[in-house]
Amino acid sequence: MTDPKDIADEIFKWSNEIVETPLEAFGGLPACPFARAAWAQNNVMLHVIYDIDVVLDIKNSIDPFSPMIHVCAWLDYDELTADEFQKCIDHQNENHFGVWLMGFHPDSEENTMTPEFDGLVEDDYALILVQSLEHLVEASDKLRRTSYYDAFSPEDMSYINHRQEIYYAWNEKIGSQKAFFYQEEETVN
Repeated sequence: MTDPKDIADEIFKWSNEIVETPLEAFGGLPACPFARAAWAQNNVMLHVIYDIDVVLDIKNSIDPFSPMIHVCAWLDYDELTADEFQKCIDHQNENHFGVWLMGFHPDSEENTMTPEFDGLVEDDYALILVQSLEHLVEASDKLRRTSYYDAFSPEDMSYINHRQEIYYAWNEKIGSQKAFFYQEEETVN
C-alpha cells in the first residue's frame, strides 16, 4: 500500500513539473497559471481518501467564496469506471452551490495537451479538485484575454462557456437572495 505522504509528494511534483510549467499548447502559459500562487499562498489542501463520499463532505462544508482548492486523491477509483466517474462529477456540478468539481480518472483518455508525467508511486488514483466556482470563472475570464484557449477544441470551449453561464445564473440568484436577506434584516432592526 502506498504511503499517503508519497502520494502528496507526487501531486506536488506533478503540479511543479506539469501544471505550473509553461506549455506551447496553452499559448506559452502553464496548464494552470494560478497553481504556483495557490501553493505559495497555502491555498491548496491535499486529501488522500478511500471513500469518494469524503469529496461530497468537503464540497458541502467549504465556503464557496474561499480561494482554497482541495485536491483529493481517491485511491479506490476502480469502484467507478471512467464514464461513471465523470457522470458523478457532472451530477455534483448540476447542484454546485458555488463549489465546482473537476476530476481525472486513471482510465480516462490521456490529455494530449500536457506532457507525460513520470510519477513517484506505482498505485493509480483519481484526482478530484474541489474549488470555488467564482474563483474558477474569474480565472477563466482572465485567461480569455490571452492566447491560453487558442488550441482548445470547440467542445472544451463549450464546457468552459457553459460553466461560466452556470456561475452567472447562480450568482444572480444568490445576489437577489442576499439583497432580500439584508432588506429583511434592516426591517427587523
